[in-house]
Amino acid sequence: MYKIDVPPSIFIFNITYGVNNLADYLNKKINGSFFKKRISLQKNKKEEITITLTKNNNIVVQSKGKELICTFPVTVDAKLEESRLGGLFTSLVKPVHTSLIITFSTPVAIDKKWCIVTRFKVKSYKWVETPVLQIGPFKKNIESRVDEVINKNSDALAVMLDKEIYKAATLKPTFLKIWSDLQQPIFLSSKPSDVWVKFICNDIKGKIFLTPKNITCATHVQAQMLILTDTTSGVKQNPLPEFKALKRGDRDDKSNVYLYACTSFEEINTQLNKLLKGKTFSEKGHTLTIKGVHAYSSTSGLSVRVITDKNDDLVASGHLVYDVPTQTLQVQNFDFALTQKSRFINIKDDFFHDRIRDAIAKKLTINLDTLIGKVPIILNKAIANEKAGQVIDVNFNKIQIKECLVIMGKEKIHLIVNIGVNADLNLKKIQTGKVIRINDNHNHR
Repeated sequence: MYKIDVPPSIFIFNITYGVNNLADYLNKKINGSFFKKRISLQKNKKEEITITLTKNNNIVVQSKGKELICTFPVTVDAKLEESRLGGLFTSLVKPVHTSLIITFSTPVAIDKKWCIVTRFKVKSYKWVETPVLQIGPFKKNIESRVDEVINKNSDALAVMLDKEIYKAATLKPTFLKIWSDLQQPIFLSSKPSDVWVKFICNDIKGKIFLTPKNITCATHVQAQMLILTDTTSGVKQNPLPEFKALKRGDRDDKSNVYLYACTSFEEINTQLNKLLKGKTFSEKGHTLTIKGVHAYSSTSGLSVRVITDKNDDLVASGHLVYDVPTQTLQVQNFDFALTQKSRFINIKDDFFHDRIRDAIAKKLTINLDTLIGKVPIILNKAIANEKAGQVIDVNFNKIQIKECLVIMGKEKIHLIVNIGVNADLNLKKIQTGKVIRINDNHNHR
């Protein structure tokens, strides 16, 4: 394991679950009659009716700022069961059949078990048609009596919704997948030896908020990146802890990720010679051909030895830095250390100087630029593999390198890259399982 200290990373994800998906789930799970009760029409309890509420159309769930609004359309059936005038009279009474739209509202939270928690309350309800019992030419408006029953049992209706959502809308499988994937080794390099990187997750926090289309959990995962030369080194994964709420002021939009990357001087020199060896420079009747180059770490920074066909043995040195404003890797103050023995001066061929220097400087950063360009791929591998893609969409955008620390080693150049990135994860669906029918029968006299 390389002894390079990589600062802890904060991965920030907006994990979203579509409000429409929640409605789809409820519509698949809740069907049929869900409330049935026998009540008296009057205080003397001579006339009794059975009221049945049945889901007759799709439940609609909408996000309204700080709460969810659930519109629940139901069919209301009322049948006269007993009358002081006897059974014959009861059979002559036409049953009531009408519709009612109940509107619930709820805040949204997440508990320590990673389940979405709702606390539905009846906000309002509206009759599509007034419920009226008709006995021959006579009609009796039973709206106030039915309203009373609904008001008394509204908590039971709300609890029904709360229970179904709690069973379905758990974010734990999603968080567990991310938590586990982050801690899987990611292969980085095979030259001169195999190197993996791995994140060890230490903490996770989140906060639920609502947007017009989604229930969103702003999530912060703290993880420490390790550099491995052996995936069997015995570094164990930390288990997913209980959910903890983000404190006020902790929320941010961009992840602050520290990634390690490296390349060997062997690989750099192979690439430089492939690109520069045999390259000829011509100017004003003079020519100069590069026979070979050799990059290495020195007290002057990054040095490159150049051998030409005129037996020049020249060394150019500079400092490898990442320029944040231009988002480019550069070799600053890169120049040849000229001596009196240099043939550039002896034969007055110094006009080759800038061209050779610039050609080398340009080629030096190609391999390192490629490593930095792999950042989105590394992040993708860290968060969601192909299997996770079946239920999770991962999107990275606005990737910006905030800082890149370059460490010159004897055999390698090490990079610690600090990245700011927006990461969004969209939970595509929740398995609905078996359809349920809710039949609450209350037969009280």
